[in-house]
Amino acid sequence: MRTMKRLGVPFLAVSVLLGVGACSSGPPSGPVNLPAGFDLQAHRGGRDERPENTLPAFAHALALGVTTLEMDVVITADGVPVVSHNSRVFWYLARNEWGRFLTVEEEPDIRYMTVEDLKRFDLGEMSPDAPYGYWDAHGKTQTPVPGTEMPTLEEVFRLVRDWGNDDVFFNIETKSTPYLVNPANPSPAEWVEKIYGLAVEYGVEDRLMFQSFDWRTIREMKEVDPRVATVALTAHQPSWNVEGDEGDYQWRESGEASPWMGGLNLADFGGSAVRAAAAAGADVYSPYYKEVTPAVVAEARELGLRVVPYTVNDADQMRALIDMGVDGIITDRPSTLRTVMAELGLPLPDADPAPDGKPYFTR
Repeated sequence: MRTMKRLGVPFLAVSVLLGVGACSSGPPSGPVNLPAGFDLQAHRGGRDERPENTLPAFAHALALGVTTLEMDVVITADGVPVVSHNSRVFWYLARNEWGRFLTVEEEPDIRYMTVEDLKRFDLGEMSPDAPYGYWDAHGKTQTPVPGTEMPTLEEVFRLVRDWGNDDVFFNIETKSTPYLVNPANPSPAEWVEKIYGLAVEYGVEDRLMFQSFDWRTIREMKEVDPRVATVALTAHQPSWNVEGDEGDYQWRESGEASPWMGGLNLADFGGSAVRAAAAAGADVYSPYYKEVTPAVVAEARELGLRVVPYTVNDADQMRALIDMGVDGIITDRPSTLRTVMAELGLPLPDADPAPDGKPYFTR
């Protein structure tokens, strides 16, 4: 069993930190809470093994044994953090009340829906017709769990509590955009209030990692509680725009400050995204895995940052990155990464010794 220092914060203190109640003398102090050992992160709960970002996926990861549950959060119209990678419910991941996969035209925007509305969709199976090779990449190996609803973040915290797991970390991504084009996008302060406040309520703030491509939110998190590990996600992949993603979060070619990096300009950091992440107050640098080099790892070490790349699903690529010295890996295939770690003699996070009968566990 891993051992780590637990730093509790009373609920009243949280109210003060978030601007509710009496005046605060300042944020809490202490060391940054980070997991011990190599950080095996189950991306979206491990989407190649169970339906992504669902309670069955997180339960499977707990049973398997991972260091960290990685997930994404969107805030609903009624102000509830729910777990979803996108602000829309993609048609190929959701069936309606009549058991039919949605069409593109029917994809709802989570930000304009209530939790009750969202609970009507069945997210327990992927459509084989998913675009961009998504089925071949992630659906073929996934065990479907029909009848699965979109979880709230509170339900994830409750699941881990009910499993009796006091070790696993939560790496929670704010699906925030820096562009002021949609009033439904919460402010950085609201992202922190919703996620951190809930983490404190469930007593897991010392196992919280707060990640985003929108670095404004990780800066805000540091203002509230510097002990929470902040993770600077980034990528320089313009080709991702084909699939509707931003892709280039660094604005490397434009010579301008990137709104994604909190208004920082790479030119001011010698073109180094690692140095920019350090300036933004990040504790972990989390790039697209193809952008990791020995030089990137060495630079991060010099600046005191950990390196945890995403999303690595090939065993040979995992070995190569571990050989470079990365501190962890975010993967859709936590079973594969456990195998690689065992082969290399790395200590493994504890598997649950008796998962049968626990909430949302599936074989």
